[in-house]
Amino acid sequence: MSPKTRITQKEIARIAGVSQTTVSMVLNDRDGSNVRIPAATRERVKQAIEQSTYVADPAARRLAGLDNQIMGVFTYEPALSPESMDFYGPLLNGIERAAEEVGCDLLFFTSSPVEDGRRTLFHRKTRLRLADGCILLGQNMDGDDLKRLVDEQFPFVAVGRRDETSAPVPYVGIDYVSLTAELVRRARELGHRAGIYVHRNLDSPAARDRRGEIVASSDSGELRFTLMPVEGNELSGLADLVATSGATVIFAEDTFLAEDVAHALVSAGVDIPGNISLASLGEVRGHRIAGLALTGFQTPRQQVAAEALSLLEQLVATPAEQWGSLDTQRLLEGKLELGETLGRRNPVS
Repeated sequence: MSPKTRITQKEIARIAGVSQTTVSMVLNDRDGSNVRIPAATRERVKQAIEQSTYVADPAARRLAGLDNQIMGVFTYEPALSPESMDFYGPLLNGIERAAEEVGCDLLFFTSSPVEDGRRTLFHRKTRLRLADGCILLGQNMDGDDLKRLVDEQFPFVAVGRRDETSAPVPYVGIDYVSLTAELVRRARELGHRAGIYVHRNLDSPAARDRRGEIVASSDSGELRFTLMPVEGNELSGLADLVATSGATVIFAEDTFLAEDVAHALVSAGVDIPGNISLASLGEVRGHRIAGLALTGFQTPRQQVAAEALSLLEQLVATPAEQWGSLDTQRLLEGKLELGETLGRRNPVS
């Protein structure tokens, strides 16, 4: 059966061995008060719904008494490793707290195997239909997965702005464009005119948002950046680029990359921020460089996760034909964390 095909009441009737009228009566008899429907017949219809992709219809689930007050959480990348907890930890914490408040349980989908560092949402082992809806987490998501969920009207919310498909994907994310523009303006106010943007050449929406604003700054002449893509931790040419480009500030795409940049510069005898300033385009609270608080962003990741679950609750409780009336694409504001690694341009630079 095509992924885009929605199971009809006629097909449910065939599976259950009853008439289509009986299926309709079961779906519209929420409290089971219609005594004309035997309990055994009602149970056969419910089992047929559970066994089919019709279960993705939230209205049908509720009318058939199949909503479980369970929200799924699916991560495209492993989320609980020590390396990934800095990113995923606040999000998972925010989802957990929000779930406690609304009184629902969370189902963490882990049965889909990790292949090449990623999971597949529609892997045969992923028990997506056990949940009433699903939160999606991941720096990169599969556009085909997102489009299929939209087409099948399965309630879901992605964390982070999504543009992997033209389908109207529900999401809650952080406005990295405005944050990056604000940090550029702050660096400009401190006298910086030339910088280096060190990035991993990622193709996620958040990475493109940051990089796009850096390019826009260069194009406008506000602060001209030399872009330096890196593979892994290869930063051996950074000190030379600083010397030849005339840069007085370095922006790093994320905080861990900023720490790698600092290590490479300090090893080459470059003082931060005496010789060159440094800032991260990511969450920096609690991160220090050579004893100095790192300059970067404060991002409301717990709030993002809580709003994502709240939006998911709205989608589950609202008939799919009315989803267009909801605010399903939201970007939350962050704040600058000025720190101590972004200083005034060195007059001799």
